[in-house]
Amino acid sequence: MLTLAFASLVSAAASAKPCKETLVEHHYGLNHGQIDDGACYVHPVQVGRDDPRFAQGYFLQEAADGPEDAKCLDGTPALYYHRKGTGTGANKWFLHQQGGGWCYSPRDCVARAKGALGSTKNNKGTSSLDGGYFSMDPNENPLMFNWNAVELRYCDGASLSGDKETPANVSGTILHYRGRAILDAEIKSLLMDRGMKDATDVVVSGCSAGGLATFLHCDHWADAIRKASPSAKVACMPDSGFFIDEDRAPHYGKYMRNVFNFQEASAAGLNAACVAAHESDPEKCILAQWASEHIKTPTFPLQSVYDAWQTGNVLERSADSPTVNEFGKNVTHLVQKLLLSQPQHGIYLDSCHHHCGAWNGPKIDSTNSSFALKEWYDRGSQALANKGFFNQNKAFPCPACCSGSGDSESADIIAV
Repeated sequence: MLTLAFASLVSAAASAKPCKETLVEHHYGLNHGQIDDGACYVHPVQVGRDDPRFAQGYFLQEAADGPEDAKCLDGTPALYYHRKGTGTGANKWFLHQQGGGWCYSPRDCVARAKGALGSTKNNKGTSSLDGGYFSMDPNENPLMFNWNAVELRYCDGASLSGDKETPANVSGTILHYRGRAILDAEIKSLLMDRGMKDATDVVVSGCSAGGLATFLHCDHWADAIRKASPSAKVACMPDSGFFIDEDRAPHYGKYMRNVFNFQEASAAGLNAACVAAHESDPEKCILAQWASEHIKTPTFPLQSVYDAWQTGNVLERSADSPTVNEFGKNVTHLVQKLLLSQPQHGIYLDSCHHHCGAWNGPKIDSTNSSFALKEWYDRGSQALANKGFFNQNKAFPCPACCSGSGDSESADIIAV
């Protein structure tokens, strides 16, 4: 499999149109048995080495074969793609953790191990990175347009949380639940092999399941980077990863707790402070809602208050507009209570019904997401008039919110 063409991916998501095909559906079919996080599949693009978008792939075979046992579900090595930074961005890094849902039972992980979200066996050695938060246009990506860009492939099925020491034999198929080992191998390789140990700035990100991984591992990334480069400025930017702990008809909360248990996640595979705070129910810490209040590293999520995946997979799929609006109020409350109660954090909380990648679509306080990120990153929440809380605050449904401020929509809309 080739990696996604991010320009097309972000463009599709920003228009708030549903995917023609999700990443999970493309690789596993319609009856896939996975928790599909809604990340869109777009036909990939390959470019030559002289193209500015060119990204070199690195398979972490040594970490897979060594005592780290950093293996994808099927035993293949982890993989990331790196596009080198230029000019003032030569020592600055943007790291993006790929999304693609979760396998919520060992049987479903068997199916995932046979495809691209559980294996790297069919990946190419090169790719391209451009568009959205990978854009090399300063008008589209004012903070990170010339930074080193890295896409970290997703192949463990649990947002890099699994920490089971021994392989699992599931009806004759050997599976490896080694997400945390993959994470550590990626960090080590980027620092020591790619030069990130000299970083001055790092933004850690990810979309959907990768956004959840950002919430779960933000502090772990920051601790490792600052140990190598003490003066580095590190921040996290999860996109559409604030999954809340509800267990309505789709039973998302129940499924994710099952992922925690069979992949043997632990304090080593999650936010250790969260696990310590919830000793009686550490399973909570695989959910962004509970991890968020323990993150110390400055974090600026990009999040729809009416996330299009969650309205179909956390809420009941038949939820009406009043129910969606109530859901949105709860998301806003949780964000304020758990994340924004810590003054180093901010958020871009829009009212567009979308999931992932609405880069530069919605406008809040006359500012789109890329310029809001730069303003927050450069100045910090406490220096901003809104204290880092970019809140579109429109009622559902708000189609105009997806490509502007949403002011043309009535704030009193409660029905489609």
